Amino acid sequence: MTMQASGTGWPAPRLRLVDRLRDAALRDTNVVAASVILTNLLRAVSSMILTRLLAPEVFGISGVITSLQLTVVLLSDLGFQGFVVRQKDGDRKGFLDTVWTVAVIRSAILTMALALMAVPVSHALGRPELAPLIAVSSLIFLLDGTASTSLLTALRTRRILRLSGVELAALAVQIVASTALAWAWPTYWAILGGMFIGTAVKSVLSYTVFPDARRAFALERETLREFWAFSRYMTGSSIIFLLITQCDKLVLARFMPLDHFGFYVLAGNLASAPLAFASNYTSRVLLPAYAALWRDGAADMRARFYARRRLPSLLYAVLTGGIIGGAPLIIGVFYDPAYAQTALYMQILCISSLLAMPSNAAHESLIATGRISAYLEANTAKLVWLATMGPLGYLTGGQLGLVLAVGTIELAALAAKWTRLWQVGLLDLRQEALFLAAGLAGIGLGAAAHLLLSPLIV
Repeated sequence: MTMQASGTGWPAPRLRLVDRLRDAALRDTNVVAASVILTNLLRAVSSMILTRLLAPEVFGISGVITSLQLTVVLLSDLGFQGFVVRQKDGDRKGFLDTVWTVAVIRSAILTMALALMAVPVSHALGRPELAPLIAVSSLIFLLDGTASTSLLTALRTRRILRLSGVELAALAVQIVASTALAWAWPTYWAILGGMFIGTAVKSVLSYTVFPDARRAFALERETLREFWAFSRYMTGSSIIFLLITQCDKLVLARFMPLDHFGFYVLAGNLASAPLAFASNYTSRVLLPAYAALWRDGAADMRARFYARRRLPSLLYAVLTGGIIGGAPLIIGVFYDPAYAQTALYMQILCISSLLAMPSNAAHESLIATGRISAYLEANTAKLVWLATMGPLGYLTGGQLGLVLAVGTIELAALAAKWTRLWQVGLLDLRQEALFLAAGLAGIGLGAAAHLLLSPLIV
């Protein structure tokens, strides 16, 4: 007679299998992977629809304004996420209220700053018609800054599934809104309207989905002192990171025709698809895990750090390498022939996306073990790389040469982080070489798929 599980009609072995499958599905790494896949699918569908509703110039405008917003954000980056996740009292009410208060004040300052910058910046870029768009877009900072700190504590308390659900819901609403607005009003205002709606939905959900999400104004002196001790490295590093990540867009926006700049922006968006997993996996899974190991004084940190990331890293390397090798095929299948020039930009920019996994993992290892200055050192290495290779690339290869310098910039950061890991006994070059070999294999597979399948879509 088959034993029945208590309270169910299922046999016990079947119930155990269901439990194992559920536990596997809810593991942090798998939740992050699933959310990134869904996010990229949503963005891919949105991109394919919007490229048919909007002219390439609209994506060029989008790139300019997004670059300006990121510039303002990085100039005032305080490292909220790392601070909340790493602190021992990161779940205390007074602590979280203080962090939230600082975030609200910062968002108000950013809104006013970008609004005031709208006219002079638009004229400096030679595109004065963008001033109203830039000014209105500043309100997104205010919507985003008033979100609850629950979006940060979700990482600390391992509520990754719930956090991913909030972000996917907000993105889906944004995409639907942008698509509807683009159909009725085919200008950049459609994209901006969708961003407003999506950001507002995310802020509202941050209070309704998580427990103990309500916050109050507070400014604890001790918390502020600890926050400044932590964030001063982040702010300086982010300013350097700003110079690194935005100068190419500002230079190319000034000299490229808007349609070609639109190709570059679209390529950057596509190249960021795998980067989304590298960023989310390392910050949402590895950082909390590494910080817990460090706080508990675990033995053999190097082996445990690499074991925690090995399989996801190798799969990431193969898949991202496949994107590099198969970029022309991807553009040919999913996009109008008018966007064919996007493929080369995409291949170059994806090099940094490939290297982002070992680079980000090294970063989180160093942050979790208290070596905050590593972020500044890595960004300084990037700045030196761009300051030398950028002008050299532009002089020898024009716009494409500058793109190549940008696409390989992560090499400099990775070298700096490997040096620091080696100094503290956390570097395993055999594991790093295995990752790079997997990436090269992926590039070969992607290129083979392009050669075999591209004649079928002509």
